[in-house]
Amino acid sequence: MHWVQLFLSMGYQVTLVSPSKVKSEDDWGSIRLPEGVDALPLPLNRESVQEELKRIDPEIVMFDRFILEEQFGPHVYPSCPKALVLMETQDLHLVRRARDGLKDAYLSSTEFPRDFYQTETALRETSSILRVDYSFVVSSFEEQLLRDDFGIGASKAKWVPFFYEKPIAVKESRLPFNEKKDFCWIGNFRHEPNIDGLRWFRNEIWPLIRQQLPDAKIRVYGAYPPKEVMAWNNVKNGIEVKGSALTLEEVFEESRVNVAPLRFGAGVKGKIMEGFRYGVPCVTTKVGVEGLFAQFPGYEANTPQEFADACVKLHEDEREWKKFSLMGLEKMMQNCSAASRVPELKALITDLLQKKRNADLPDWTSRILRFEGNQSRYYFTKWIEEKEKHQSSPLT
Repeated sequence: MHWVQLFLSMGYQVTLVSPSKVKSEDDWGSIRLPEGVDALPLPLNRESVQEELKRIDPEIVMFDRFILEEQFGPHVYPSCPKALVLMETQDLHLVRRARDGLKDAYLSSTEFPRDFYQTETALRETSSILRVDYSFVVSSFEEQLLRDDFGIGASKAKWVPFFYEKPIAVKESRLPFNEKKDFCWIGNFRHEPNIDGLRWFRNEIWPLIRQQLPDAKIRVYGAYPPKEVMAWNNVKNGIEVKGSALTLEEVFEESRVNVAPLRFGAGVKGKIMEGFRYGVPCVTTKVGVEGLFAQFPGYEANTPQEFADACVKLHEDEREWKKFSLMGLEKMMQNCSAASRVPELKALITDLLQKKRNADLPDWTSRILRFEGNQSRYYFTKWIEEKEKHQSSPLT
């Protein structure tokens, strides 16, 4: 949605395309599209997709993650030859999937072998990055990884952190330290690093916190909580499972400490950054700290005892809490405000558009990969289309 707002501010008409099956243009869950943004469901593996893309005739196409580039690229490249093609990688899948299952092994390791990230996912994702004209990553660590391990430099990819129109989403009358209390956790339960981290926190860290703070509570927010998590709701143990939050203010306004006990994952963590916007400092692991600021506004802790001690100290030490609360707000203003990021991005996109008009884009590598990809995927797409036609035909 940050990118949607950026393109709107540049005067573009924006069409949001999705392969998801939706009942109506309003069926986008909790997201409400800004006025003037069109929603267009487009099924995959249909010749009509290319006709629809030709009708729209976009000047810019942005893919959301490499999987969408793989799915729609064979339609976009031949149908929109004049379009500047961008990709928002979100977190690099090649990082997250390489780390799946590591958990404590990642927290205790200091470095990985040179070829650790060179997996099948890495081949697919870096191919997408090379096929498009330009890509954006949200983690400074992942930008460096692309350059050092995959030879993908500034001409093809750039670190752009989340950027907010309102960098401090708090009331002027923000609650002071002595009017806040307890801990909070927020995350989507369909994301494996989230539920793994919360399970680790509940089983190994929370009992250590309660030994030092017997009356402490933690409020747990997030969509799609499974039965396992709902069963953790226990007033006696100080765990309150709230389910989905209507607003972030509900999560952070009265909480003193934000916890993000992540043992694996990638990208940067929106749950941590949103807490900073509300002046709530965080205790997290090196997974949570990765790709953020050089100086983290909170504590990094990687063992249950370290994590528990850090939580107690931040909860009880008013001086430390105020220091990190202010630091988080300052870091967000310096690094993640739209005012600091948007002018730079507009200049970059304008420069890329000019290169596209001058036929400097796509570069030769992109042209080769698009050619090869279109050749192989064209027949695969035709096969799927024919298969689905056959399956939907009445038996004779």
